[in-house]
Parts: sequence; structure tokens; C-alpha cells
Amino acid sequence: MKKRLSIGFAHHDDFDGAWFTIQDIRKELIFNGRKDLLDQIEFVIVENNKTSRHANELKKFVINTLSIDGSLNYNIVSTKGTGIAKNEVIKSANGEFVLLLDCHVLLCPVARVIDKIFKFMDENPNTNDLYSGPLVYDNLNNFYTHFVDVWSEGMWGSWSTAWRCKCNKFFFDVKQTLDGFKFRSVEDSKLYDKSPICECELKIDEEDPVKSLVDNGFKLAVNNGSEEPFEIFGQGTGCLFVRKDAWLGYNQHVRGFGGEECYIHEKFRKSGNKTYCLPFLMWLHRFARVNPPTYPLETSYKLRNYILEFTELNLDLSPVYKHFVTDNNFDEIVYNSFVREAKYLYNRD
Repeated sequence: MKKRLSIGFAHHDDFDGAWFTIQDIRKELIFNGRKDLLDQIEFVIVENNKTSRHANELKKFVINTLSIDGSLNYNIVSTKGTGIAKNEVIKSANGEFVLLLDCHVLLCPVARVIDKIFKFMDENPNTNDLYSGPLVYDNLNNFYTHFVDVWSEGMWGSWSTAWRCKCNKFFFDVKQTLDGFKFRSVEDSKLYDKSPICECELKIDEEDPVKSLVDNGFKLAVNNGSEEPFEIFGQGTGCLFVRKDAWLGYNQHVRGFGGEECYIHEKFRKSGNKTYCLPFLMWLHRFARVNPPTYPLETSYKLRNYILEFTELNLDLSPVYKHFVTDNNFDEIVYNSFVREAKYLYNRD
């Protein structure tokens, strides 16, 4: 049977996470009687550290398990960054669509999410947009739907949760300012005193903001029965969904970890496409690790990546400079060397 959906991730010394991500999908589809969906799925794994014990165990697992039913697509490549490795996942995929995950992500719940993905593929066979879904908290009760356009802890974007206005046409989160609470559009992070569509107002009790929103007729954008996609500024990239031929790719010069979020969303918007949250595409991410990552987590990698990406997209670099140099005392000489490199690579004055 044709493999219509590729579910892929890059792997680097995380056998446990990769095993659970794959097996969770397989067992839930098999034991929920949806092998018809599993038969149309291939798993794409790009290995980043081919000589490690984790890599050896994962290779044995996928060869002994996935190769039996023809769902294996396992590549060993040498890459120098997560963005480049994720590009390789999409490049290697044979499916019409690709669900790009981190190798320690669980879908919530698997059978329902995969079923809806296939229905979405049927209804949107030619889409060129980029899709994300709500990130579920570890408590399994709350979730983040999107990133806001702010800088925090060396990253472009900060998680937030979307609400739906009374008119059902405006999606927002709430921002507390010196002038009180404001509507903040989840599409572009603009602030409003009133809903720009129906002009309703916010009345927030600081002691219980959520109850205030509910009492005033606002609803959470997900988990309220609606599964209408809504535009977002960005989202964490542990779960992305895209048509293979619509993928625009991470910057080819990036290295190391960091700089993926919001950049890839902005790249799709710059190309005339949109970035959406699919309410049904709920995912749980394992952030905590007993053993720390073996790949480098260095501020210099993140900064260099952002400078390359902003230069590529002709974005204003001043927010990058402010966050890293002004606010966090990154070496300005090194910052300027990254800028010179980016301008050289992209032939910019």
C-alpha cells in the first residue's frame, strides 16, 4: 500500500525517546483497529550520531521491527544542526505529507490525531501552508497553542494559549500592560483595547483571569468542540505538519541547536502562505531529561542562526541585537562577526 504520510524525526542519542514515539503510534493504531492507517505510514529517521550506543540500538530496533512491515525509512547522515537534520527528514520522505516530530513527542490521542490528519490530507491535497498544533502540558489538562512575538531566554517566541472572541472570528491571548489588560492577536501579536472585529471589551479579574474570560463569554480556541484552524504567529517546532512539496526548508547555513521557532513560520508568510494551529493536532513533549543532551547547547549557535535567518528573510536585526547584546551581554565583537558572515553569504550591503 502507498505510504501517504511520513512521520519523521532527527535522532541524536535519545533511543528511549525515539522508541516510545514510534511504538506509541504503532501500538495505538494497531490495538484501536486502525491498521488501515498504519499501513499508509512510513517512519523516517535521520541519524545524527551514527557511532553512539543510542544509534546502534535504534538501528537494531528499526531494522528488526519496522522493516518487517515496510514502514522503515532510515538514513544515516552527517549533519551539524537540528535545522539541517529536519530538512533531511523532509527530503528523504516518500509520503505526500510529512509530520515532523522531535524524537520524544507523543500525540494526544494517537488514533484520533492520525485519523484526522488523513481526513485533512484528503480535504487539502494541495495546501502550501504550515501547520502546528497545541502543546499539551505535563499535567495533561492545559496546553499552549502558539508563540507570541517576543524574545525570551535566547529564543524568538514565547508560549501562550489562544481564546476565541464572542464573535468567533478573532483569536487572541491576554497581555497585561501598564494600561491594563489588552487583547493580543495570536496571528501577529498586535495589541487591542477592543476586539477589532466585534469591538467587545475585556474585563479581567487579576485574581482569576481565566474565570473572568469564561464568565464574559469567551472560549478557549481548542477543547471547546471547535476544530477550526486558526492563524498563529508561530509555535514550538517539536511538531510540524506540511505537504512535502510545500516545505520551504530551514536555512542551509545554520549549525547547532536553536533558531528554528518563528523563523520557519515567518518564511512561509514571506512566501505568501499562512501558518495555522490545527486544534486536533495535540502533542506532548518530553522536556525533562535525566541525562543531558550530548549535542552543544550554546548561545553562540542560536545567535548565529538567528542572524543568518533574519538576513535571509530581510528582517530587521535590531530585536536580535537588543536581546542578545543589550539585554544579555553577548560579546558585540562576535555578534558583528556573525553579521558580516551573513551579509557575505547573502550578498547584502
